[in-house]
Amino acid sequence: MVSLLTQLFSVKRGSMRAIRLHRLVQVLWILPLFLFLLITNNIALVMDWILFPSFKKQEIKNPIFIASLPRTGTTNLFHSLMNINSLFTAMSLWEIIFAPSIIQKKIYRLLWFYTPFSLKKIIKKFDEIIFRKLNNLHRISFFKKEEDEMIMMWTLASVYISFFYPESYVMRDLFRFEMGDITEKRKYRIIKTYYRMVQRHLFALGKNSNKRFLSKNPSMAARIETISIFFPDSKIIVIERDPCNIFPSTETLQKLLFNIATDMPISNVEKKAIYKILEDFRFNLQLTLVKKKVLPFKVVHFKDLIDNKERVLKALLKWINCGNIEIPKGDKTIHKTKALYKPFKKNELNKVLTKSWPLWAEEDYIIMK
Repeated sequence: MVSLLTQLFSVKRGSMRAIRLHRLVQVLWILPLFLFLLITNNIALVMDWILFPSFKKQEIKNPIFIASLPRTGTTNLFHSLMNINSLFTAMSLWEIIFAPSIIQKKIYRLLWFYTPFSLKKIIKKFDEIIFRKLNNLHRISFFKKEEDEMIMMWTLASVYISFFYPESYVMRDLFRFEMGDITEKRKYRIIKTYYRMVQRHLFALGKNSNKRFLSKNPSMAARIETISIFFPDSKIIVIERDPCNIFPSTETLQKLLFNIATDMPISNVEKKAIYKILEDFRFNLQLTLVKKKVLPFKVVHFKDLIDNKERVLKALLKWINCGNIEIPKGDKTIHKTKALYKPFKKNELNKVLTKSWPLWAEEDYIIMK
């Protein structure tokens, strides 16, 4: 918590955290809002233990984790799976930001139920305006399912906090969850907290719900072995895309996210940090899934996902023992964004890699060529 305050600004000239008007303004409204949500959300989370103590017995059966690198089509697949006959459940952005606790979920759902239709339209229009720029690269809305990694902000253990602290070490160790200096005790505590958050989500759905939990978080690529301890019957889905596209596309997205924190251009130091994170993610997937075999997994070709999604979905459903589920005709979840980046050439990619990019075995793919 101390570093969140001491690292807000940098005295280094040209720093992305330099004391400039843009960052001052952002800090003056984001910090109070964050602290307000941090305090109120944690009070509500404590209340769950008093009002709904049985939530800790909530079973999490056969969850699915899309633990792929960013910019590989994870949102596309995530929303497509969520659209299949109410088979899965996942956290919506409003729930992640404003209602991590059971009591908050129940209150917000009740309030929304009684909200006049005209006011609902205004709220949804405002939602579109807020996320208009980001939607060019990543479909997002308070009403859509989102990466539940963000819910860990309320325990100060989310990689998303680092996005407000470019060129710093704030929360950067979380990107190397199983490869860095995080102690076993801290790793256990973080994933145990995440486990409780998932239990809360499922508990709030009611006893009659039999939906399977679905999570889509690139950061989970760094946490596979720890995930296997708390979710031993889970399965992992990875999407394989050419790193020549992943690297520059992720950099473009990160530039957009950094606009919240700074009006300075992204530095070479930050670019190298992004590249290193992507490389570490991929190698941890290789280590835990291929070498250690800690959890069953399947790989989806990015091209198959885009060009032959129905076949991919059918194969995935069969793999998770839901082959009898019908896939809706006319997928409304198609999510394509403009390629606002220039793909790397092979020699450019080799310059940023510290070792050769690993390849998946043919049998690892859900659809073999």
